[in-house]
Amino acid sequence: MWRSLVAVLLLHSLTAAQAQEDRPVPPVRPDESTPKLSERARPKPASSRQYTFYDAIRRGRSEEATVQLSVSGFVTTPQSPVAGIVPLKLELQPSEGMIFSKFRYPKTMGRKVSFRPEPIAVAWMPFIRFQLKADDSAALGARVLSGKLTFQAIRMDSSLGPVEQLDVLIPITVVEHDAKVSKAEWPFPPTAFDNPDHDKLVLLLFLPILLPLMMLEWLVCGVTGRDCR
Repeated sequence: MWRSLVAVLLLHSLTAAQAQEDRPVPPVRPDESTPKLSERARPKPASSRQYTFYDAIRRGRSEEATVQLSVSGFVTTPQSPVAGIVPLKLELQPSEGMIFSKFRYPKTMGRKVSFRPEPIAVAWMPFIRFQLKADDSAALGARVLSGKLTFQAIRMDSSLGPVEQLDVLIPITVVEHDAKVSKAEWPFPPTAFDNPDHDKLVLLLFLPILLPLMMLEWLVCGVTGRDCR
């Protein structure tokens, strides 16, 4: 009797196990919130950001402006060109009453890359600074300056990317020559020589020191008979 009972129990267990094996296993669905490997490895698209020193541009005055390029990697510059690589370049479309000048590209540093035996000069997260002037005939009010950035990125893995172009839009507001303006968001520490309007203030501050030094120099030159012109 016990043998029959054990046999029945074993048969029941085998049957249940067989049914479990025959049951179809549902497919494992990937977590849609987790990016694929190719998506994680893909570099982020390039973008730009624009800044002006003040929140408005006064007629007849020059102000500082800058454009920053954000790209996954490094770029070369016109001051330190590298053969075979298109350097960073900012081009602004002419706008009536506006004058662009004194373009300054960032300093570079040496970086080793896989496609060159020697390090090359590159810049990371570069800023391009320039002078923006509204002449006396510039129309008052808001406008948008347009242009483009051209560059060829050296990726973080030292591979060379394609030549790219990125549209640039710089919103500005032109106001009267003596209108009151406020400092806008500016990515650099303030210095007296960043803006021409500050030069007069700096001269006035240092005048009490400069005048005695100049008089002392003239006195020494007069006593010694040297020509100090």
